Amino acid sequence: MTSAEFVNPLPQYPAWRTIGDCMANEAKTRGIDFTESGPTGGTLDATKMIQQIQQATASKKGAIITFPASDAFTPVLQQAQKAGIITGSLYGDGGDVVVGPNYAELGKMFVDAIAKRPGQQNLGLMAQSDTGQAKQWADGVEAAAKATTNVKVVGTVYTNDDAAKALDQANALLTAHPEINVIASHMGSVTPGVVAAIKARKLVGKVVFVASGADNGGKEAVADGIAYGAWLQGLCDEGKTVLDAVADKAEGKTVAAHIDAKETIGTKDDLTSLIGQGWG
Repeated sequence: MTSAEFVNPLPQYPAWRTIGDCMANEAKTRGIDFTESGPTGGTLDATKMIQQIQQATASKKGAIITFPASDAFTPVLQQAQKAGIITGSLYGDGGDVVVGPNYAELGKMFVDAIAKRPGQQNLGLMAQSDTGQAKQWADGVEAAAKATTNVKVVGTVYTNDDAAKALDQANALLTAHPEINVIASHMGSVTPGVVAAIKARKLVGKVVFVASGADNGGKEAVADGIAYGAWLQGLCDEGKTVLDAVADKAEGKTVAAHIDAKETIGTKDDLTSLIGQGWG
């Protein structure tokens, strides 16, 4: 394999920027011609990403790596595979190689952390959509919550991973379900909106957030007590791992179809320490 393209869903967002940069560095180490594309704005644009995958397929890249943002990515990745291109997926299915969470297990990780809080936890979810890995996460949360005595999912809203929709959707969630005392999301893009909604409604200390990532205000929200915790990942490691996996597969080596991402939920007690260890 001499070339690879990463179709980055959010090139300007810190976590995805880290993944892309580490992927590029690993490609350089392995002597692979690496290119990156993705939506130019701050919003996930699945249609644009699919077009870029199709362009990379037509250009006969050796490998294509992306985040399959919806079920529509599956046939597009299959087209690339039929053209002899090795495909890699981050945080979702569809690629020859998948690096990311088991989303059902991730949902359980969120609930396990929330269940440690005293008293009844009425949980509102903010998801990307009701399909794909976002649905797997929400379903995992629902299933895990039903196995507890103090966590109940009372509402879910969707933002398409669009930061501009986060504040309105957080307010809609809190308006529709005033009993909510915990909001959780698998998307880092919603953090500023959720924090703003909690502050504006004077709910600091009454409603807490379980954020995705330390970036985009997650670390500060935990430090300020607005967020109970943040889902952390080994971002750089994931970028390197998926690049190495598609390269190894192209070389005929045996590669697992799914490689679990490293993840944990950090709270005020250990978040700073975890970030210092390379989590983000």
